Amino acid sequence: MDAYWREGPDAVSLNEICRRAGVSKPGLYRAFGGEDKLLDAALEHYADVVLAPNFAAVDPDTPLRDTLEAIVASFTDADRAGPPGCLLARLQQADGLGPLATGRVEGLRQHARDSLATLIELAKARCEVAEEIPTEVAAAMVDIECNAVLLRMAAGEDPELLRAQARLAFSIFH
Repeated sequence: MDAYWREGPDAVSLNEICRRAGVSKPGLYRAFGGEDKLLDAALEHYADVVLAPNFAAVDPDTPLRDTLEAIVASFTDADRAGPPGCLLARLQQADGLGPLATGRVEGLRQHARDSLATLIELAKARCEVAEEIPTEVAAAMVDIECNAVLLRMAAGEDPELLRAQARLAFSIFH
């Protein structure tokens, strides 16, 4: 998971993963059945140890702008665990993923958008988001902005600038 997160699946070979893990390639194939299953397992682990706690930390009763501010702050926190950026955001940019990994990426991405849509609906009920803004459009916009912040953090951009730009993007919400 760490190698894929830090370097991306295109930049780290299966041989290098075996070397780092101290396992043989046949042993890896016996355990995972190939690179697609290995990447799928890495994504499953990432979802459990990184994504799930982040989703659980979101309080649906907190105003949307405060929630989005906290999310971006966590993405740009230099002291956060793990490499900068996001494995899921990185894999959305990768070419040639196998069917298992592609399905896992799509499922996790849909879960994120569904969670954002729920937050948008709650914010609409509190009059924080204009009713005429389609929920799916707002959720997609927030998802795209968050992914941009994560990818730009991984590229080493200035966290303060990224926070300011996200604040501006999210200023459409009351």
